Amino acid sequence: MKSPANSLRILTIVSLPWDPKLGAPRVWIELTREWTQAGHTVEKFCITDAFPEPTTSPVRFALRQVLFPWRAAAYVRRNADRFDVIDGLIGVLPFSKSALHFRGLVVGRSVGLYRFYSQFIRRERILWPDQPKGRLSGRLFHRFIALRLWKNSETSVRYCDLLNLPNDDERLELARDAQVRGPCLVQPYGLSDEFRNALAEAAASPAERLRRQKICFIGMWSLRKGARDWPKIIVAIRQQHPATEFLFLGTLADESVVRSDLKGAENVTCRTTFEAGELPSLLADCSVALFPSYVEGFGLAVLEQLAAGLPTIAYDVAGPRQILEPQRARFLTPAGDTAVIAARAVEILSLSVPEYENLSAQCRAIASHYRWSKIAHDTLDEFRAALYSLGTTSAQ
Repeated sequence: MKSPANSLRILTIVSLPWDPKLGAPRVWIELTREWTQAGHTVEKFCITDAFPEPTTSPVRFALRQVLFPWRAAAYVRRNADRFDVIDGLIGVLPFSKSALHFRGLVVGRSVGLYRFYSQFIRRERILWPDQPKGRLSGRLFHRFIALRLWKNSETSVRYCDLLNLPNDDERLELARDAQVRGPCLVQPYGLSDEFRNALAEAAASPAERLRRQKICFIGMWSLRKGARDWPKIIVAIRQQHPATEFLFLGTLADESVVRSDLKGAENVTCRTTFEAGELPSLLADCSVALFPSYVEGFGLAVLEQLAAGLPTIAYDVAGPRQILEPQRARFLTPAGDTAVIAARAVEILSLSVPEYENLSAQCRAIASHYRWSKIAHDTLDEFRAALYSLGTTSAQ
């Protein structure tokens, strides 16, 4: 296991398409770029590498998720001597290192702890009891998939040498489990300097932003991300600011679905997808960002909107809580309390221009602490330290 001149050979594994539009793969894509620029060798194994034949079937995709770990393990066995570090999504390698024939460092990375997501899924029926139940066969199938993925994740965290988590809530959750023996490292996500600067430079003047009275949301359209809360939020805000516009970006759901859930709300714009390079201009004339998500790993969308100078109000949950702690009293609200999150938005829309300008500067200052270049560098330092503790020569 030797690497030239202190460089590392890293294999990233993720059971999703290698697509920057998806939040989870984007973490590895950004890190790969930074590590490669620093002279390290990085390769990836994703779901389209394991299953090259395209599919649009949700059932087939779910089955591929279940089968993915065995194909990933086979790939590792064939290439075990080519890598010093495996950095994979928790659950993709539910096998011991001896079974993988691998002697390097195995890192399990969370992009949202599966335990927290499972807890939310159990709460969904209580929070929104009118959801369609679907067919019995479909419910049984999804329970099987969920159980299999849960077991893979539970096994995975017990075999990892190191767990990389995006927030302190996840660290505390796993620290309570005596069977999780690997150390837990908490590291945030970030933005590249170029992208952060582009978001800030595209911003309209504070006066123009306040004049527009435009509220934005970035994220997929789902119960987890607050889809059911938006109708109440919109009504409450428009009671004070009737002309407020709403912009929904990256919903992945068809616009007709979004509009139906919003119960015919007017003055709403929806973009199902967008390219990263479009985001600075899309956010330029927005006034406030809202993020009513119930479960998050980190919240890159929160970071992007802060970098654009947008006051960003989110539910007080793991991830956004970590980012918005410097403005806790103003930007964090109880999860599910639509009246409070709307009231905070109204307060900001009612600020004077100097007050808004000052708050916008504070938002950019928060975002400036989250740089991919530093995070990538710090991660490699942790990898080297862990390799050294394992006694491998690649840490020298």
